[in-house]
Amino acid sequence: MITQRVQRLHAKLSSSSQRIIRDESEQKAFAKIMYQSATANRELPTILRCAEFLNDFAQNFPINIIKDELIIGSQRFTSPDWQSYFSEEELANFPRIGNIGHISVDYGRVLDLGINGLRDQIAQMAESDNKKAFVLSVEAFAVFIHRHGCEKFSIHAPETFHEALQLVWFTQIFLHAEGNSGAISFGRFDQYLGPFLEADLESKRITEEQAFELLCCFCIKCCEGDESQNLLLGGTENKLSILLLQVMKEIKIWQPSISVRIGSSTSEQFWNEALGLCSTETGMPSFFNEPVVTSSLQKLGIPQKRAEDWGIVGCYEASPQGDCYPLTVAGGFALPELLLKFLQNQDDFDSFDSFYAGFKAFTAKFYQEEILPGFAKRWQDLKKNSPSPFESICVTGCIESGLAAEEGGAKFNLFGVNILGLGTLVDSLLSIQKLIFEEKEFSLEELTQQLKENFPNRKMLLRCRNLPNKFGTDSPVSNSLAQDLSSYVANLVLAHPLSSGARPYPGFFWFGQDINWKVVASPDGRLAGDRVSYGCGPGVFLDKADVTSILNSTACVEHSLCACGDPLTISLNRKDIVGEYGTKRIRQLIENYFQEGGFHLQFNIVDANQLEQAKETPRENQGLIVRVSGYSATFVAIGKPWQDAIIERTKLGM
Repeated sequence: MITQRVQRLHAKLSSSSQRIIRDESEQKAFAKIMYQSATANRELPTILRCAEFLNDFAQNFPINIIKDELIIGSQRFTSPDWQSYFSEEELANFPRIGNIGHISVDYGRVLDLGINGLRDQIAQMAESDNKKAFVLSVEAFAVFIHRHGCEKFSIHAPETFHEALQLVWFTQIFLHAEGNSGAISFGRFDQYLGPFLEADLESKRITEEQAFELLCCFCIKCCEGDESQNLLLGGTENKLSILLLQVMKEIKIWQPSISVRIGSSTSEQFWNEALGLCSTETGMPSFFNEPVVTSSLQKLGIPQKRAEDWGIVGCYEASPQGDCYPLTVAGGFALPELLLKFLQNQDDFDSFDSFYAGFKAFTAKFYQEEILPGFAKRWQDLKKNSPSPFESICVTGCIESGLAAEEGGAKFNLFGVNILGLGTLVDSLLSIQKLIFEEKEFSLEELTQQLKENFPNRKMLLRCRNLPNKFGTDSPVSNSLAQDLSSYVANLVLAHPLSSGARPYPGFFWFGQDINWKVVASPDGRLAGDRVSYGCGPGVFLDKADVTSILNSTACVEHSLCACGDPLTISLNRKDIVGEYGTKRIRQLIENYFQEGGFHLQFNIVDANQLEQAKETPRENQGLIVRVSGYSATFVAIGKPWQDAIIERTKLGM
C-alpha cells in the first residue's frame, strides 16, 4: 500500500541526520518576524502583542509548497534555541512572546465550526483586549490558510477527510508559531477525524488506499519541528483507528508519538494492530490503562463523562480532550533532595517507623511552605506573560469565559507536578531501614555526612548499593514502601489547589531530569549528579530482574492518583518476541500489569549490545529507532547522555 509518492517522501526523511526536521532559513525568517513584530508592538498588552505577531507571521512567513506533499504547510521553523538568532542587546530589549505548549486543543471543535463558526462565536464576546486579540488571531489564521491556496476552508468548515486532515495540520502549525514550544499533541485523533473518513469511504469520495496515502503524508509531516506530538487512538474504535496503526507499522517513523487506550471494550483487531506496530521496534505504541487514567482524572473533580474523554499530552500526561488547560510541565521536585534536607534537619529517632513518620511530616511541611508558593507564582507569571489568543480560541471554555487559557479560561484548569526519583527514594529508605535501624552498621549522622561529601567512604557506598530487596525485585518490603510513599506524596499534591483554582496533579516522572538534573547523593549509594530512577520504575542499582518482578513492584505505585503520568518502559530482547508467541507475551504483560492497576506501559525491543554498537558506528545504524521517553527517535541522533541512559536501562530490562 506504500505509494511511490510516500516512498519519495520517506526517502527524503530517512536521508536526514536531524532528529527533528528543521530548516534554518525558515527559523531565521520566523525569528526575524517575531523580533520585528514584538518590538514594534511592545507597548500593547501582552495578548494583543501576541495576536499582532500571529498576523505578521500569517502575512509574511515564506510559503514553500512542495509538489509531492498531499499535506502542505511547514513547521520546520520551530526552534528550541531561537535566542541564538539575536544578540544579547536585542534579547535584553525583547518583549516576551510564547507559551510552554504541552496541550491538546479542541481540534474537533475547529473542524466542526470552521473559520466562520469561530468568528461567530468570538463576535458574541464582550468587548475587551481578549476579544480584539481573538478576532485578530482567527483572521490571521484565515490569511495563513488562504496563502496556501486553501481558500474554501479559510472560510467554511471542511467537508472531506483530506480537508479536515489539512485543517488539523494548519492548526498545529499555527499553535507552534504562537508558542514556539513543544508537546503540542493531537489528542483523540480518531474520534474527531474518524467520521470524516467514514463518510468519504461510504460515499466513495475516497478509497481506502487513498486514505492510507494521505495518512502516510500526514505522519511524515509530523516529523517536523516537535518531538512529542502525542496522538491517541482507541477507546471507541473506528476505521481510522485501525488504518493509522497500519500506516505507522508500514512506514516505521518516529512521529507522531502513537498512544493507545486499552480497556474492556478493546477489540481483537485493535489489539492485533497495536501489537503489530509494537513488533516493528519503533518504541510505539504507548499503552494506557483506560479505567485507571479515567479514575485519576476523576480525583481532580472532573465529572466522569469528561474524565472518560481523555487524551495524552506530550509524553504521558492525561487531560480531558479540548476543554482543559493542563499545564503539564508546570513545576516539580526531586524526592532524593527532600530526603537529604530532612536528614540535615533531623531529630533523634529510636526506630525506622518514627524516622519514616518524621520524613513524611517534613515533606508535607516543605511542600506547603516552600514548593507550593513557587507553583502559585509560576501560574501568575504565565497568566501575565504568556496569554495565547489562538490557543485560547481552540480550547473550549475560553471564548465562552472571555479569558485566555493561561488566565483560567478553559473549563478545567490543571497544574502538572512532576515528581522525580520515586524508585531512588524507595531504595534509599530501604538502606536507612536496614543498615541504620536494623543492623546498626552506622548512624544517621554518619550517613548524612557521607551524602554531603559524596561518599568518600567507598565501603559504605558499596554496602548501600548492594543491598537485596530493592524496588523492582517484587520484595514485600520495598513494594510496601513504594505503595505508601506514592500514595502519600500524590495525595499531598492533590490536597492543595492553587489560589487561582487550578488543580495541581501529580505524575512520578520529570522529563529529562533523571538524566540532566544534578541530584544530590542518595542513601541507595548513588553519587551526586548520577542518574536517578526513571518514571515510576526501579532505581539505577537494581540487579537485572525479570520482567514480572519489575511489573509486580511498579504495580504497587498508586497510579490512580497520578493523571500527570506514571510511565514504565520495559526492554525486551528481539529473540524473545519472535513470531506469534512474542506478541502474545507482550499482550499478556500489558493485560496483567493493567489488571494490577498500572497506568502506562511501553516497550523497547532492542539488545543492549546492539545499542552499544550503534553508538560506536552511527553511520551503519541510522535506521535504529528507540523509545527515549514519551517519544521515539533514531538512536544515533540523540545526545550521548540519553544514549548511555537507554543502554543502562536496557541492560536492566527497563
